[in-house]
Amino acid sequence: MRLILSTLALLLAHVAVSIAYVPYYGNPAPDAGVVAKISINRRGGRVYNPESVADLARFNAVLQSSLERYSRTKRELQGNRVVRRTLPLPDKLAPIGEDGSWYADVELGNPGQKVQFDIDMTSSDFWVESTTSVHGTRFEASNSQSYFSEHKFVFRDCIGSLDSLVLGDKKFNIEFAHCSPPRASIRTLNPSGGIMGLAHSSLSQTSLPHFFEDAKEKGKLAEGMFAIEFNKDDTDSSAVLSFGGVARHHDDPLYAPVKTFGFWQILFKSLMVDGNTVLDNIQGVIDVTSPFVLAPPEDVRMFYNAISGAQPLANGFWSYPCFEDPKIHIEHAGWLFPFKDSSLGKVKESSGYCIGPLVEADLAGLWVIGEPFLKGVISIFDFDQKRVGIRSA
Repeated sequence: MRLILSTLALLLAHVAVSIAYVPYYGNPAPDAGVVAKISINRRGGRVYNPESVADLARFNAVLQSSLERYSRTKRELQGNRVVRRTLPLPDKLAPIGEDGSWYADVELGNPGQKVQFDIDMTSSDFWVESTTSVHGTRFEASNSQSYFSEHKFVFRDCIGSLDSLVLGDKKFNIEFAHCSPPRASIRTLNPSGGIMGLAHSSLSQTSLPHFFEDAKEKGKLAEGMFAIEFNKDDTDSSAVLSFGGVARHHDDPLYAPVKTFGFWQILFKSLMVDGNTVLDNIQGVIDVTSPFVLAPPEDVRMFYNAISGAQPLANGFWSYPCFEDPKIHIEHAGWLFPFKDSSLGKVKESSGYCIGPLVEADLAGLWVIGEPFLKGVISIFDFDQKRVGIRSA
């Protein structure tokens, strides 16, 4: 009898351990409806510093990367609304680990493996690429006891997969694309890591369930939204990204509806310089990953014409006399919000000229509202009600 009881106890212990490592994809856990928050950082540190000499070579490299991301989409009519969709990509979903990109350190799998996920507001896919390169953060599916493969390709060299993902102190079970380029491919020399797509589902390349829609449906998020707030230190290159709500208490934000589904595109009524309206009816895409404000060339010229002594530099950048220090405001939902930074830094050490925050970019009439404005506000992106909220930080 003692031997039987001992054997039974051992068997029950084995079953308990086995169950502990089985991934859970069913009904929500008791802690459903939570708000998860993580720290995100800009790779390579701040791209610009208003108090320092501008690194124009780095500016140009980061600008070209931004333009490439936005060139991968097209507009089309769906029913009675305009949506933005991704153009077919030949061999990879997006670059990983580029200088100037924002990323989050998260744990994927069981036991957790640290993977750096690049934040991307121009796509909606969660995906992980494991290459043979020594660079980046490689995810080993065989080392995760909770990894599950769907055994079907969702993109070239990418298999639909399921595993646990830890965001802050909260755990989610997610579907993602796990990409393993063959050794003969040049892609396998690229850094390993992941992409965390925060755009609407129309910008998916894989057609896997959208993370926010899936997590909200299973009750794992309090609300179908995320929020981003830069940290207060002007020399810092980090921010707080919260899922399911706002991580920190603030006054009620002011919301505007999303105009074209895909990007987080809303209408700003006007842009003002030193109290004077310079531009009206701006179609602006909110993108915290952009260190600049990108605008059509004709709009940029009108903006700098309102600043005495402004003159063009190369590659779409402009400069103005630093002593002018223009006060820039943008009108959102009836309120005027100031730009946090009106300068991207000095042109040269001995120069009295500063580089302005607006950069020329031909994006079919779109603006991209980036860090010079967003550093001063908290931005809330609401999937459920298809709107963007802004409030002073």
